[in-house]
Amino acid sequence: MKKKTKIYPWKMYFHVLLGMFFLLPALLNAQNTTIKVSGIVTDTNNEPLIGVSVAEKGTTNGAITDVDGKYSLTVRPTSTLRFSFISYKTQEVKVDGRKTINIRMEDDVQALNEVVVIGYGTLDKKELTSAVSHISSKDFLHISSLDPSMMIQGKVAGVSVTNTAAADPNNQASIQIRGISSRAAGLGPLIVIDGIPGGNLTNINPNDIASMDILKDGAASAIYGTRGSNGVIVITTKKGSRDGKFHATYNGMLTASIPLHELDQLTAEEFREYRVPNNPTSDLGGATNWIDEITRTGFTHQHTVTLSGGTSQSNYRVSVDYRNATGIDIRSSREEYGARASINHTTKNGLLDFSVNIAPRIAYRENSSWDAFKIAMDANPTTPLFDPENPNLYSDFTGQEALWNPVEELKLEQNGGETKLLDWDATVKLNLLPLLAKEGHSIHSLSTQLTFADQQSDNFDYWFRPSTSRLAMKNDYKGEASRTYSKYRQHSLEWLGNYAMELKGHRARAMVGYSYQYFQNSGLNAANKDFSSDGLLYNNLGSGEWAKEEGRNEMGTNKSDSKLIAFFGRLSYDYKNRYLMTASLRYEGSSRFGDDNKWGYFPAVSAGWRISEEAFMKDITWIDDLKIRGDYGVTGNQDFGNYLSLSTMSSFGSYYYNGQYFTVWGAGKNPNPGLKWEKGKNWNIGVDFSMFKGILSGSVNYYNRKQQDLLGDYNVPVPPYLFSTTFVNVGTMRNTGIEVDLNIQAVKMKDFTYTVNLVGATNENKFLKFSNNEFTGQNYYDLANMESPNQPGKLQRIEEGQRLGNYYTWKYAGIDADGDWVVWNKDNTEMIKISDAKEEDKRVTGNGLPKFTASMTNTLTYKNWGLTIFLRGAFGFDLFNVHDFYWGIPSMQSNVLKKAYTKNAAIKKGKNVLTDYFIERGDYVKLDMVTLSYTFQINNKWLDSARLYVTGKNLATITGFNGVDPSTYQTNGLTPGVNLNGTEGTRRYYPSTTQVMFGVQLDF
Repeated sequence: MKKKTKIYPWKMYFHVLLGMFFLLPALLNAQNTTIKVSGIVTDTNNEPLIGVSVAEKGTTNGAITDVDGKYSLTVRPTSTLRFSFISYKTQEVKVDGRKTINIRMEDDVQALNEVVVIGYGTLDKKELTSAVSHISSKDFLHISSLDPSMMIQGKVAGVSVTNTAAADPNNQASIQIRGISSRAAGLGPLIVIDGIPGGNLTNINPNDIASMDILKDGAASAIYGTRGSNGVIVITTKKGSRDGKFHATYNGMLTASIPLHELDQLTAEEFREYRVPNNPTSDLGGATNWIDEITRTGFTHQHTVTLSGGTSQSNYRVSVDYRNATGIDIRSSREEYGARASINHTTKNGLLDFSVNIAPRIAYRENSSWDAFKIAMDANPTTPLFDPENPNLYSDFTGQEALWNPVEELKLEQNGGETKLLDWDATVKLNLLPLLAKEGHSIHSLSTQLTFADQQSDNFDYWFRPSTSRLAMKNDYKGEASRTYSKYRQHSLEWLGNYAMELKGHRARAMVGYSYQYFQNSGLNAANKDFSSDGLLYNNLGSGEWAKEEGRNEMGTNKSDSKLIAFFGRLSYDYKNRYLMTASLRYEGSSRFGDDNKWGYFPAVSAGWRISEEAFMKDITWIDDLKIRGDYGVTGNQDFGNYLSLSTMSSFGSYYYNGQYFTVWGAGKNPNPGLKWEKGKNWNIGVDFSMFKGILSGSVNYYNRKQQDLLGDYNVPVPPYLFSTTFVNVGTMRNTGIEVDLNIQAVKMKDFTYTVNLVGATNENKFLKFSNNEFTGQNYYDLANMESPNQPGKLQRIEEGQRLGNYYTWKYAGIDADGDWVVWNKDNTEMIKISDAKEEDKRVTGNGLPKFTASMTNTLTYKNWGLTIFLRGAFGFDLFNVHDFYWGIPSMQSNVLKKAYTKNAAIKKGKNVLTDYFIERGDYVKLDMVTLSYTFQINNKWLDSARLYVTGKNLATITGFNGVDPSTYQTNGLTPGVNLNGTEGTRRYYPSTTQVMFGVQLDF
């Protein structure tokens, strides 16, 4: 029988404690061991996503992806990561000890969040306390234009994008945000591309743009100080993929621009019927449709090849594009080559980030002549194209209202140039503190970065008129030629420091910065006449005989520069995404300002309350998200010429004395040491919402912008001043309005979706006053002087207490028995002949500034099919029918429209007199774009997918206006509703078109 071993309890405890002694560190280490996980978050197109929230589930530990889609987070090996982002489905992924986790997010239209790019940073839309509109690439319009701003035409509430000649391959659109803000300074917004202020829209391929963020109110744009008054458009370009794979994409598009013949003029036969009987010598024996002779269908083909790839540590993206476009006039064209390269690298330990962007472009231009269409309308249709007596020469237009042969101008004369653009920037970022992400503790981050940038633009233009031109012969020259060179450079240095912390629901961010920018313009020009051969063109100006005569000088040079320096900072705070506040301040100086006002402060403050996060809202299930916000900010405008504050010298011509020519110099203007920026005081109240599980979402804003210290020329006494006008800061203007943006998920099924986006905006403008205590201006001034014949006078008036855009004309009362105008007197009590009417009988007879603009985007998808229908319109405004004014009455000496002998046949004697007879309602609704697409999901070893689409633009317009397409009228700026050539009213125009685009996108 075995003896039982006796076990003493103290020994058992000893062994247990001994085991725990050795095992405890391992157990503690297992609990506290952490690993650093990093990766890239991309969308369905393998493009990096900015601002994706990456969180360790069950903790407050988290991170946000940067502009390259990368994140880095220290977590437990057994934890789960949660990825969430607006418009994408939330994903949860177990770490399982992995150190690299790349995620591809899937679309989810019901998501509530959205990341927007603001000045010097990014924010989740939930954190926004100011008015910022975000447009991503998937919402852009298809365009065949050199100007990417056309991709958002009508898509953003309060933003007016107008292109008066979309089919001219060299024409850019004008952009205006929240109404007119200045008299004599610039009206366009500041363009920021990848963080670099002062970007050039013509040097960016639309296929390279990831998103546009429009900073509309003062609080959002005040961080840009003296350039923020007209709003800011922040463009973010696409970056390289980071999934470790190589990606290639080809985008190609072919566009046909078909001219719309909107002005129905007399044919040769009709001209002989209606006009030759009163002037038999006007029948010149031919039959020419001059509009047809100078018009063609314009074609554009453009191609982009994109290569991208990389990992979470390094990535690249390179795109190369080619575009060749011809205008609808027989001369204009544009051929350009461009590229954009982006390289980003993060050091192994995450201490340093490097990024470099470079974008070269070269364009060869042959310019159109808008005057050619005006001349073609004036031209006698019985004039043959070529001179019957000398078929080698074009017909001579001597004695006609049309001053020259428009076909001869476009075919014989050369007018174009070469444009070279080069933009580059480089950034180095130092992460001073690693991300501290321990459960229950605060998260801190501290970084600093330095950015260098350089932007260059060179234009080398030419013009040549051969000796065989009738105009050259008329001027008695054997050929004329000129060359012009201009160069623009912008150097930038910007430093940023960023700090962020989070503790128990409290989150604060601070940013400080310094900006230095130097701008330089320079140029030269030369011209000559009387060449020995037309074969020299503009390439040997020195061989011309004309400038060899003593006293003739056909050359010049110029140079000017300016400097802008700023210190700025921003502080933002929020508590549990519920209570939000942001404040910023910019202290900026400009060399353009006078000695007394070199520097200025531009503060801004905004606050928001996400009501939906309150406990009392939890039972209201039909509200997903609800936030109210308000802000106030001060902005400036320094977009005016250099040296206007200084006493500068000017040349007053050359004078011959005692056998020599002398150039006389003297003071060029009155100096103004008090010259400063225009100041905008802006406040905005808004609400953002999402309801019914994302079925309805949107925002509403009310804004009030008061623009003070408006720049302009004012009358001053002589003496003590040398000149009768001085450029000073006087005057006040106000813009108010409401903006609405609604998104409706009308249908969402497995294979079919239908979404609607509605955008609408009102604008009310008033010029409050022209004078201040020092300078007194008149209560009004007239502008838009209409061109001859008959010297009609000025069409619009800006007046204190009145809205901009007012037409100031006689009030139409009828046509008398002699076929002349009858108008109302100033008291509206008596009808008087136009010969008896005085200037004081004129009155406000309409307004060219739209009171309401709107658009509607309908997006339908069925399996791989896509259909987008886009409509836009403008309402509550008037247009001056300038073409009826010049060509719609029979008494004019030129060719005329058919309506001159139908609708206006009674006006037998009346000339083009400024009455409201020619002012019509300009309201319109336009079926602006329809796109049908199909995507082939191929996914073989050669090709991932192929997307084919066809787009029609400017397909139909519903309007009561009897002139050309009302959307081609400039309805922003100081003279809305008026056709302008510079500052003068004109009948020159460029016909509108219907465009048909065929496109393909191949992903390899």
